[in-house]
Amino acid sequence: MKYFENNVLALMPCAVKVPMEATIASYIKNKNLSLKYEILSNAVVQADFFEELKTIEDIDKLPDIMIAPGFSRFFFPAFVERFIKKGAFQSSLDFEVSEAYQESGVIDPNAYYDIIAVNPLIFLVDQTNYPDLEPPKKWADLLSSQYQQKIAFRGHTDEDLCEGILFEIYHTHGIEGIERLARNIKSRLHPSQMVALAGSKKEEAPFISVIPLSFANLVKESDTVRVIWPEDGAVMNPVVMLTKKDCSQDAKDVSRYFISEAVGALFSEVGFCSLRPGLEERMPHFGKYKWIGWDFLLQTDVKKLHDELNQVVNTHSLERVK
Repeated sequence: MKYFENNVLALMPCAVKVPMEATIASYIKNKNLSLKYEILSNAVVQADFFEELKTIEDIDKLPDIMIAPGFSRFFFPAFVERFIKKGAFQSSLDFEVSEAYQESGVIDPNAYYDIIAVNPLIFLVDQTNYPDLEPPKKWADLLSSQYQQKIAFRGHTDEDLCEGILFEIYHTHGIEGIERLARNIKSRLHPSQMVALAGSKKEEAPFISVIPLSFANLVKESDTVRVIWPEDGAVMNPVVMLTKKDCSQDAKDVSRYFISEAVGALFSEVGFCSLRPGLEERMPHFGKYKWIGWDFLLQTDVKKLHDELNQVVNTHSLERVK
């Protein structure tokens, strides 16, 4: 239970872990705050952390502040029933967020969760091998048969596509939409591979890559390679913060610092979108967002649904046909 000995425990995306660690350490030291803290790489420790988290039933045994990216166990039914719905956590948001954030609905109306940053998913289109094919404009376009086996997606593993896209397509188009999406999968790639293949003329280069903005910003655009922000909004992959309602003032100060301009700037530098209005406009690409919705998250067994949707994808994906 080593993780839970901390007052502050933040699992961060790899790109921001090191600068975040230095920034938080400096803040705590300069303010002379009496807090134990760890800033860890989500990719390295998430499995162990969340395996331990599911065994805890007493709010007093949890850190005052917990942060993790994605639709993690923070949204699983047992955790929601045990802690969230009992009002154990309280948002620290005390300012007006950017217009795009407001319109997306990402701000928790119950003020339990804080979304401190977002890694939006958008389109990377490479027409090098497909000069006559029309690029997609909206998420629904990805279901078109014209894109059969022409789309690359990111997955946690070869069997497991990321939740954000699956939830969005399922929420809007149902199981049929997931089946149609599956037939259009060409490959499952790390975002760095998507960037490397764009414009390469290689046979394995996809026409469309669904790519995080943090990697899309690395793409060298040309007449045939373009980054497209979907007209109906970039799908939001969140970085989520939970702050205990009954915690020390020192912890509350750190929680507010995690949504400050200074921390927001760290996220912006690596291609994440901050909820701070002034930072959004610094991004090379930005537009409106698509949020899956709080009712969906808190009324759905997201782990069970994610597993079921991956099973549908793996059953209908033509990339699996030998």
